[in-house]
Amino acid sequence: MERKKITACLLIASAISAVTLRAGVEPVATTEVAPESSMSFARGTREFQNVTGAFFFFDTTINDRPAIDYAVDSLRLGIMLNDPFRAGLLSGNFELMGELFGGGIINGPGDVLAGATLLLRYNFLQPQACVVPYLQIGGGGVYTNISETESRGLIGAPVEFNLQSTGGLRFMLNSRWSIVTEATYRHISNAELGSRNFGIDSLGGSLGFGCLF
Repeated sequence: MERKKITACLLIASAISAVTLRAGVEPVATTEVAPESSMSFARGTREFQNVTGAFFFFDTTINDRPAIDYAVDSLRLGIMLNDPFRAGLLSGNFELMGELFGGGIINGPGDVLAGATLLLRYNFLQPQACVVPYLQIGGGGVYTNISETESRGLIGAPVEFNLQSTGGLRFMLNSRWSIVTEATYRHISNAELGSRNFGIDSLGGSLGFGCLF
């Protein structure tokens, strides 16, 4: 009887050892998702964005000139320049984007603004983050029918330069689609190529969507 008990104990111990060894060789699968930064923002990934915003004039001089407020819609196409790298809170990657925009004057002289911008963006990426902040700067050209006389020298020519700096947030809906919101400073002037170059300085915000592909 005692021998049977010993034999049974040895069999049970052997079975437990076998299960333990098997678990060590074949770990239990987990449901952990790979960091989104490595999945969606890898080098060569492209992005399309469509954002619409309104921008409001503020005078940087002591002269009394008309306020010029406008609204524009922007279409953007970008490409990730590098794979995300890890640097703590500064982890992220660079993105190059081209932008076409157009819209109308909602307050002040003139009717239309349209142009193109080249943007350099830095995406701040954290593993599994559902909100992705970014900063970007850009420059390009803009056409407007705001006249020099009506604007009292804010605009000196139909074709001007546009500079902008932006802070934005992507709210990731999934690995591809996002809601985008931005706060932007825009400057429009002729870079001293015309006789008048006071320029238009504006602050505003935009809302839209993005798609990674």
